[in-house]
Amino acid sequence: MYAGPGRKPQLLKQLESYVHKELQMISSSEPQFQEQRLQVYRDAFGCFIKEFKTYQPLLSAIKREYENTLAYQQDQIRELEPLRSHVRLVTEECERKIQARWEEERCEIRALKTEKHQLQRVIEAMTEKETATQAVVERLQSDLSAQYLQYREQRDARQLLIWQINDLTRGSVEEEHPADGNSDARDPVQLQLSLKVCRRDLTTAQEELTRMKAEYWDVVPRRNWDALEQTHQQNYSKMQMLQSDFDQLKREHDILLELHKEGSMQNKTNELCTQQVLYSTCRGHM
Repeated sequence: MYAGPGRKPQLLKQLESYVHKELQMISSSEPQFQEQRLQVYRDAFGCFIKEFKTYQPLLSAIKREYENTLAYQQDQIRELEPLRSHVRLVTEECERKIQARWEEERCEIRALKTEKHQLQRVIEAMTEKETATQAVVERLQSDLSAQYLQYREQRDARQLLIWQINDLTRGSVEEEHPADGNSDARDPVQLQLSLKVCRRDLTTAQEELTRMKAEYWDVVPRRNWDALEQTHQQNYSKMQMLQSDFDQLKREHDILLELHKEGSMQNKTNELCTQQVLYSTCRGHM
């Protein structure tokens, strides 16, 4: 069983040979590859324990404890196997849901991008349409201004022509009826024009009056401002004079207080001196 220095014991050679041979016979592709390897080492350890009678109880106890611990761990693994399977299933389900959600979000993003591009095109089209409409409006405003100016010129020319015709008519009537030259009759068309001008001027004056009332409702009239300013200046001058009088009176009052204080101190000093003199005189007589 034992060997000299530098040589392996016979038992060690047999156990190593046994382990090597058994491990060579186990294929790594087998489903219980690790369990079979463990069984080979378990058998070798059992043979080793049998050869050492003295240490057999301790080694057996160590082996038994290892076996119990290993069996406990295997039981725990078997108990956790359904949970691990459930976790794996839940993980796969979550991954499928996440993937489906990613697909939905990508579809939504693509749809939103498409809608965004469509809206941008619509906005560009509306901007171009608005620009074109604004150009048309500006052109129509220019045309309307030109037509209004033309209308005013035509109206003024027509009125001037009417006045000339009326003057000619009145001249011919006065030549035919010179006695009526001093009559106060006036042309109805001219009266209507004058009435229209007066109404327009009245409307303009009313609008101007309304605007001035709205803008200057809180403005003080100039004469009231001047009167208030003059009153303020007078009151300010009076206040300055009163302040000067007050300062003068205050200075005089302070001087009187100082004089009174000095007089009081002088009287007290005189009284003390008098008392001391009297006291000295009394003592001299005694």
